[in-house]
Amino acid sequence: MKTKIHQTFFVAFVLTVAVSASAQEAPQREQKTVEEMAAVQTEAMATRLALTPEQAERIMEINLDFVAKKKEAKDRHAPEAEFILLYQDRDNLLQSVLTSEQLTTWKKDPLEEKRRERQEKEAKTNLKNQ
Repeated sequence: MKTKIHQTFFVAFVLTVAVSASAQEAPQREQKTVEEMAAVQTEAMATRLALTPEQAERIMEINLDFVAKKKEAKDRHAPEAEFILLYQDRDNLLQSVLTSEQLTTWKKDPLEEKRRERQEKEAKTNLKNQ
């Protein structure tokens, strides 16, 4: 009987060690710098919205500031409401740079629509909790 229990514990121990060893070997996704993330966002917007060089330069500045603030908020585990404000600030700045046609295209972007829906849901939840 004791042998059976010892065998069970031994098998459980071996499985635990094997699982944690394989988890440590999993490749880590390479972290991009703030500048790289802002550049990727700006390039995607430039392509999708046909930005002029002047617009692309200004949007790069907006994205750099936004990504830096978002990363800082994420690192300190800021509440969702703070992220909502960051996105709203960025959206307001984008409105001052984009034409009305570009802004319409930007707002129709599926990722942006999904983000706005999530923010609206969060805002309603916050109102109910107050």
